[in-house]
Amino acid sequence: MRKFFQCNVLFMSFVLMMFVGSFSYAQDAVPGTPNEQATQEKPATKTLPEGLTANLNTTFYSKYVWRGLELSKDSLVIFPSLTIGYKGFALNVWVDLDTNFDNPPPGEKSKANLQETDLTLTYTNKIKPLKMDYTLGWIYYDTDGFYGDTPTSNQEVFVTLAFDFPLKPTLSVYTEIETGTAWYASLALAHSFKISKDWSWDLGGWVSYLYNQSTEDITAMHDGNIWMGLTIPVNSYFSIIPKIQYSFALSSDARDRIEANSFNGKDSNFLYGGLIFDLKF
Repeated sequence: MRKFFQCNVLFMSFVLMMFVGSFSYAQDAVPGTPNEQATQEKPATKTLPEGLTANLNTTFYSKYVWRGLELSKDSLVIFPSLTIGYKGFALNVWVDLDTNFDNPPPGEKSKANLQETDLTLTYTNKIKPLKMDYTLGWIYYDTDGFYGDTPTSNQEVFVTLAFDFPLKPTLSVYTEIETGTAWYASLALAHSFKISKDWSWDLGGWVSYLYNQSTEDITAMHDGNIWMGLTIPVNSYFSIIPKIQYSFALSSDARDRIEANSFNGKDSNFLYGGLIFDLKF
């Protein structure tokens, strides 16, 4: 049932991207800067009802790294993501397709596999006097693909505070609610530089802290990540974003944990990247 659901998400995502991409290009072929796209009014001919938003995002990456942990090796990973929003509420479906998963169950060969499906429900609003957006959310992780026929899942709730200051400081705190006591907090910074009327050069990074008493005993600064990307608008709806990231351990405890969870048992730093195709309307 899970694989049937994931296959349908992938199929619908790619069909929607092709259909809406061609439709939106016909509606408005004039590109705008990413900041303008986020703030400008919709064209007179609207593609969605008032208050309803949609975002289809498909990432093609050289590696899957999650909170510093290596979750793929020597294969192309594809992350389709579909988000539907309405007046502050949003529902996101995200899928991890590993084209050559290199850690299969005993007796099986490496192969393309649907590894993970995440469902995320959020509510976002503003506190204008503080120049702050806050987001409250819940995530369900279905990770059966990493463990063969053994059903595995987890759930988290989280809060994110994003401040409208220089470097856009964003604090996020996650806590598990299914498997035990674990907290993960990150502080992120980002900045965008216009390099032409339409293109922008985007830079950012984060540091994190992990407290995990559910499956292991660790309390330490955990992973850091720096990234850069180039946002190339094709039109006011669709953008292509080449992006590169570098993930690294922030403490000796984190390094030991990340190495132990890596595919060869030795790596704690990872350089990876690829292309993101982003469609918003």
